[in-house]
Amino acid sequence: MRCFTFAPHNRRGLKAGLKGFTLVEILIVVIIMGILASIIIGLIGNTSRDAGVSSLKDNLRSIRSALQIYLAQHATYPDGTNFVDQMTLYTDASGATSPTKSPTYPYGPYILAMPPLPLGTEKGKTTITTSTSYSAGFGWRYDATNGQFKANCPDSDVDDNGVPYNTY
Repeated sequence: MRCFTFAPHNRRGLKAGLKGFTLVEILIVVIIMGILASIIIGLIGNTSRDAGVSSLKDNLRSIRSALQIYLAQHATYPDGTNFVDQMTLYTDASGATSPTKSPTYPYGPYILAMPPLPLGTEKGKTTITTSTSYSAGFGWRYDATNGQFKANCPDSDVDDNGVPYNTY
């Protein structure tokens, strides 16, 4: 038969020899956790901005590719006034549009819908302007003479390197 012994108790009823954390130790742990949290929050903030830049570049690449396909099939770029319809509906050789495919309208659609501008002053806008410079209220800029498609952002909307989004 074994005999168990218990640790002696001090006057307050606590076991002698057990130690707790000091206030200094707790403060150091809290400070370290605060530093780590601020670093992680900063990284998440940069990741959101980086995601917007990546999305912008992907949208531009997709639309520009669709414009090249349109050009190959029609021998001209879509016109500025009917750009969205000519890119999202079926078209004939002259660029006239139809919501349904038929022998008369065999081309397209080239994109499903205009993507929203993912960042900048006009974030979320899907509309097109044919102006060659920033125009408030529009998400994208399009020049039908040369097929240039850009983000409609003022020159003050820049990435982390100071490059304006409208130059991508």
